[in-house]
Amino acid sequence: MDLFLRWLHVTAVVTWLGGMLFVALVLVPVTRRVGDPRLRVDLISQTGKRFRAVGWIALAFLVATGLFMLVRNPWLWRVAAFQLKIVLVILALGLSALHDFILGPRVGRLPPEARAPRRRVSWIARINVLIVLTIVLLGLSLRG
Repeated sequence: MDLFLRWLHVTAVVTWLGGMLFVALVLVPVTRRVGDPRLRVDLISQTGKRFRAVGWIALAFLVATGLFMLVRNPWLWRVAAFQLKIVLVILALGLSALHDFILGPRVGRLPPEARAPRRRVSWIARINVLIVLTIVLLGLSLRG
């Protein structure tokens, strides 16, 4: 059971983090070369909407499997790395919700020329990627 829970947890994090890295490292740089600003915004907006559904399903699996693993391993509460991981998970979930449900949709409704708000939202996403990478590192440190 423990192996299955870890497998689901890792599969969910790979889905979520992989999608975030794809958007940051592939989609956004490629769309910068798209000449039509409206098409560029639409590509990112449509991809974001699709990934939002996939990402939040992955997050639900992450939280559920994390809680199941915690019930099976309550000693984790006493580990500093786990405590930091929990704080960062809460921060990452908050930033994801802010990005996906408030700021992202708001910026998507702006005209394509509104570059400054898009840059700010993009920086929130980048910071969240770094937080999630740190969460993964902390999670790996718990396994020894």
